[in-house]
Amino acid sequence: MAGNFGDDEIQKVANLWEKMYIDENFVEVKNNIRGKGSSSVVFDALIHTKAPIADLHPCTETQKFKHCSAVIKVVNNFGHDEFKNVLKEVAVALKMKWHTHICCLLGWSVYLENYSLIYECIDGGDLLTWIRKYANDKAVITDTLMAKILWQITDGMEYISSLGIVHKDLAARNILMTKSFEVKISDFGLASFCNLDALYHAPINQKLPIRWMSVESFCQVFSEASDIWSFGVLTWELLTFGEIPYGEMTNDEIVKFVADGNRLTLPSKTGQPWELLTHDCWKQNRKDRPTFTAIKSLFKTFLEHTWAAGCNNF
Repeated sequence: MAGNFGDDEIQKVANLWEKMYIDENFVEVKNNIRGKGSSSVVFDALIHTKAPIADLHPCTETQKFKHCSAVIKVVNNFGHDEFKNVLKEVAVALKMKWHTHICCLLGWSVYLENYSLIYECIDGGDLLTWIRKYANDKAVITDTLMAKILWQITDGMEYISSLGIVHKDLAARNILMTKSFEVKISDFGLASFCNLDALYHAPINQKLPIRWMSVESFCQVFSEASDIWSFGVLTWELLTFGEIPYGEMTNDEIVKFVADGNRLTLPSKTGQPWELLTHDCWKQNRKDRPTFTAIKSLFKTFLEHTWAAGCNNF
């Protein structure tokens, strides 16, 4: 699929649209709000039927999605652009099928006359909220635990990148966790397909998360390398126990700050391996940054050494 997601791509997804439909009579929406965005609200829900994903991508893991808890993302305003964005999110989900570390789209429905996307329910909340709970008890969060979490994220992102998809909104708030610390990457509302050069050129008017963006992304150029930059910022979020990247700086100030070669400052007692990792993620030239495969291998080596030596420091 082309990066600009044109009419041909819309038609391809529209052909699968009906197969992903869950009759609204089988969807029970709860009053509890999970989250709010600029264009949508997420509620807890129950589906009283088998989710379409279980038939479209039959495997052991998807067969559990029947008569189960879920969350429903309800789009607030629904014009042509919103419909196109929902179709693109469905297209991304269909291409990803199912992966251990990606939040699974179960189907779509209608709620209060608005198109809505239904995702699997993850019981542990988001990573940002979780890490902030330990800001006053930092000793609980060892390097080993952080490495386990980040390894799972790189595993999911490696898979996403292999499909030619750019997430474009990789941040701690968009990482969901089960109560057993299993990680699920979520929120593919900005995700896009790359072109043959593994690049995506964003519309200039698209709202984007500046604080997590790479230097080339300010010029609307996105790739696996820009997601790597965002991963570096996500790592910084963990190391700072959920601080806001760039503090009180405005978006314009951040763009100039980063373009001038400046970077986020790590906590004073951060270990050298973390410094090297984030430094590599934030290299000015995107071609000099590591891949998710390389970072995943780094964490794998560390975790294997940790298990063998009984050590918790990275």
